[in-house]
Amino acid sequence: MKVEEIVKYMAEIIPQRKVSVTEKVIAFIVRDFKIWWTYKLWITLDIISSLTFVATYYFVSMITTPQALIESGYAADFLTFSIIGVSFQQYVFSSVSSLSDAIREEQWNGTMETILSSTTSFRVFLLGESMFRFIIGSYFLAASLGMGALLGMRFILNLESMLATLVLTILLVMSHMVIGVLGAAMILKLKQGDPIVWAFSWLTQLFSGVLYPLGLLPDWLKWVGNVFPLTYSLDGLRRCLMNGESLSSPMIMDNIVKLVVFIVVILPFSLWFFKKSYDSTRKEGALGQY
Repeated sequence: MKVEEIVKYMAEIIPQRKVSVTEKVIAFIVRDFKIWWTYKLWITLDIISSLTFVATYYFVSMITTPQALIESGYAADFLTFSIIGVSFQQYVFSSVSSLSDAIREEQWNGTMETILSSTTSFRVFLLGESMFRFIIGSYFLAASLGMGALLGMRFILNLESMLATLVLTILLVMSHMVIGVLGAAMILKLKQGDPIVWAFSWLTQLFSGVLYPLGLLPDWLKWVGNVFPLTYSLDGLRRCLMNGESLSSPMIMDNIVKLVVFIVVILPFSLWFFKKSYDSTRKEGALGQY
């Protein structure tokens, strides 16, 4: 083959099949699942850790008075109250932090630049990376709630309360994807150490009513809990699962409205912040550095 023919062949534009966003997201999920499923010992240990976590609060519930729960509008069942709080808090924390972990892993493996230099936009990349983490997080959430049911958790389940629970769970996931994107933006710049996820973990445990009603906090601290979407998610989920409340409940709708407002306000900012961090890191030539 002559040199001119080789040059002509290499210069030829090869048409690429257009891949939809859905196909790309599914490809991310399948890839991450295969990697996750490779480490079966880690999976087993993580399940045991989740179940042990639930058992710990079972014993704590045996020495806790239910009076504060009644005053806060919940059924007098601290076991159910605490396990719902701990399970969903761990669910969103592991999912939020794992998005930052995924960014670090892509940088470590040297695949970050390859993916983001393709036709895959950074929005699709973030969606694909986060969806798998929330799917796996849902698996551990179900295991925790199942363990709690075996230990005596009492749910009030009907069609209306289950529908409200589904709506609140979807909003829970969406609102914390937003936080995960902010954390991922920090990782692009800092490489190690994520102050957003760290602050989210500790502050929500203290101020979002994970283990105790917000009414037990002094007035000058209650406002801190109102900043976090987990506060409204947990309140709504507990009212649905413990009290059997539905979408017709004013308190449930109030929580839903606040979650929607949080998503609408913070999502554009988090995407803008990630884009700025991404562009800045790419210009510095540090996108694939770990």
